[in-house]
Amino acid sequence: MTATCWICNKEPATTGEHRSKRSDIKEQLGSNAPLYFHTDAHRNLKLQSSNAKRLKFEPSICNSCNSARTQPHDLAWQRLSGALRNRRPPLQTGDIIQTTSDEMLNVHLFFVKWLGCEIVESNIPIVPPIETLSQAIMNGKPHPNLWLAFGVEQRGEDWVGASHVDVASFNSGTGYDYLCRFYEVGALSVRVRLSSLQLKDDWHPAFTDRFVIANLVGA
Repeated sequence: MTATCWICNKEPATTGEHRSKRSDIKEQLGSNAPLYFHTDAHRNLKLQSSNAKRLKFEPSICNSCNSARTQPHDLAWQRLSGALRNRRPPLQTGDIIQTTSDEMLNVHLFFVKWLGCEIVESNIPIVPPIETLSQAIMNGKPHPNLWLAFGVEQRGEDWVGASHVDVASFNSGTGYDYLCRFYEVGALSVRVRLSSLQLKDDWHPAFTDRFVIANLVGA
C-alpha cells in the first residue's frame, strides 16, 4: 500500500525529492560530466544522470506537492544558490546579502521540504511533530523553529552533498526537538537547524530580509 504524501496528507506519495537540488548538481558539476555518489558505506558509485534514483529520497510526497505546490520554493533556492555561487568577487565570510521577503520565505520553505523528506525517510520522531512542517508549506508561512545559516568553505568545486543529521532532545517528550544538517554546493554551505533557540548566525524570514555569510566551520 502506497503511503500518503507527508505534505498534503491527501494524495499518494509517489515521488521522491532530490537529496541535492538537481539544478545545483547540473550547474555545479556540469550537465555532461560523470557523476559519482558517495556514502559512508560506498565510494565512487557511478551514476547515469542527475535524475538517478540514488540521488533522491524514497517517495514520500505526491506529484502535486513536488511540482506545483513547492515549485516556487525550488525556483527561489535555484536563483539564490546560483547568485551566491557566481558572485563576483567570490563570496566571503562577513558579506551581507540583501534579498526580498517573498524570495527568502520561499527559500526557507524549500529547506522545510528538504529536511522534512529526510525526517520522514529516516523515521526521526520530532517535537514539534512533522505536521508542523507540512502546515508551513501548505499555508505558505515560515516554520517558527526552522533556522538557516549561510557560509563558505575552502574545498573543491566538484562537490554537491549533505551531512548526516545530528539530533538531540532537550525536553521530556518522546521526540527530538533539535536537528541539524548541512546542505553543500561547491564552497557554499547552508546549515539547516530545527530548534526553538536561535544561534548567532541563524537567519529566519520572520525577522529580516538580509543575512550575513558566516564562518560555519566546526559549527
